[in-house]
Amino acid sequence: MSKKATYPKVMCTQHPDSASKYISTQEEPGEAIEAAVVFGCDEYMPDYEGKATPYHQNVQIVSKFIEETDLIPGKDIIITPRAPSAVQENRFRQLMVMMSIAEANYEALEYSDVQAINEFVHPMTGTVGEILDAQQHMVDVGELAKKEFGVAMDAPRIIPLIEDAPALLHAKELAKSTILSWEERFGTAPEKFRVFLGKSDSALSFGHVASTLSCKYAISGISELNSELDTSTGIIFGAGTLPFRGNLNLKNAENFFREYRGISTITLQSAVRYSHAKGEAEALVRFAEARLPESPNIFSSEEREEIVNLIGIFGAKYCRIIRELSPTINQLAGLLPQQRDRLMHKGSGGYSRNAPDISGLVSLCRSDIGKDLKVSMPAEDLNLPRAIKFTGALYSIGLPPEFIGTGTALEEAREKLGEETCERLLKKYFPSLGSDLSFASGYLDLNVASRFLPEACQKEVRKDIEILQDIFSLKVKPEPSYRILLEMMQPDLLQAVKDGNFMDEEVSQLVCSTLTKMGKIRKALG
Repeated sequence: MSKKATYPKVMCTQHPDSASKYISTQEEPGEAIEAAVVFGCDEYMPDYEGKATPYHQNVQIVSKFIEETDLIPGKDIIITPRAPSAVQENRFRQLMVMMSIAEANYEALEYSDVQAINEFVHPMTGTVGEILDAQQHMVDVGELAKKEFGVAMDAPRIIPLIEDAPALLHAKELAKSTILSWEERFGTAPEKFRVFLGKSDSALSFGHVASTLSCKYAISGISELNSELDTSTGIIFGAGTLPFRGNLNLKNAENFFREYRGISTITLQSAVRYSHAKGEAEALVRFAEARLPESPNIFSSEEREEIVNLIGIFGAKYCRIIRELSPTINQLAGLLPQQRDRLMHKGSGGYSRNAPDISGLVSLCRSDIGKDLKVSMPAEDLNLPRAIKFTGALYSIGLPPEFIGTGTALEEAREKLGEETCERLLKKYFPSLGSDLSFASGYLDLNVASRFLPEACQKEVRKDIEILQDIFSLKVKPEPSYRILLEMMQPDLLQAVKDGNFMDEEVSQLVCSTLTKMGKIRKALG
């Protein structure tokens, strides 16, 4: 097949990161229409991962497109659900979503000869076995649909979502092994195979710089497969609007598309659609349509080795501080509003993430760097909230997480890897770091933040910021109205951290309302 396979360019998602709009599951089918008709997206992702999405939402969306628009689902608008992971949630929920995919395709094929859903996303992917097992279940559900309803459905292909730094470094191997094993298991290799890379969760676990480098390492590796295999590979890149979660917004668009060359599809999350100025989301969609895809930056083996060691250093510095801050983050996250209907699981922010297995990263690092990384990791799972509330919690105390560990890691990288490596980091591997930190500095207030930090953390974070101010000539001047709200909220937030959120309901509502106002100022909940 031709390697010039085409992929959707803008996937509208149901991420709960808008500070200005709560969207119920009942409103989401209408949101899918809005995504295509108003914003110009060519793909929509119904989301079942950790979310209380009704199983029939896939059918509702397909029916709504058929009844209310001239767009044909599966042709003019691509519908790509995110199913739950059988490993992290349960097999029952995954199978129910697969049944809903079959029902949606049955509905679509009654209307036209176009199958509405041809792919689905598998979150928190760790192994080839997980992917193939889920694909087998989708094949089995398709056979059942054929037997019961007479619908001849091509089994939708799985899209693995890779979300933590160690897994991102092995994304090429995972994708390649999956494609080769696919042929053995199902008799033929897929013509097209997409991989979804997540910025947010890798940032939560390893910090902003390590996350960015891991994503770029994965993009380089997966892009190489187009010259190694007959299957065409495409990359979906999941990014939010704040730098920590990807910095995908109209103002930073030029930087973003230069940083992540090689991706095929971006995610247009809720914050950019509902919390940014009117017209910005549509302009960003047009920008993406003009720019995607671009030729990837392919790293040499020497560059890959250098990047891995940088990831190890930055990850270690970040993790040391986060393990001390985790109780505070968990308390604060519970005060932020829920902007979508989520399932409630362990962790104060809802459906939480477990600590990643770092063995695959440590094995790639230089021995001394790998050893430091192992020592920096928490002894037990911290049960941190999801990335949006994690990011929002830290911004809400005047400590954007982009700064955590970054300055001291740069200093250590210079000592351990040399001046030239640091030059390459700032000029080639991550040239937008300075502008990311410049944005975040508008929400940095160390006087407020230090009151929430253990004494050891205060010294480390202060040193981080001093180093970064010197390197990037940062002007740390919080936005005036944001600073007022930071100061105003500080006593109640400190009390919430101390008392474990057992506060008067009226005070709790006031706190949530003020934190939401702060989110509106930064144009994202997190």
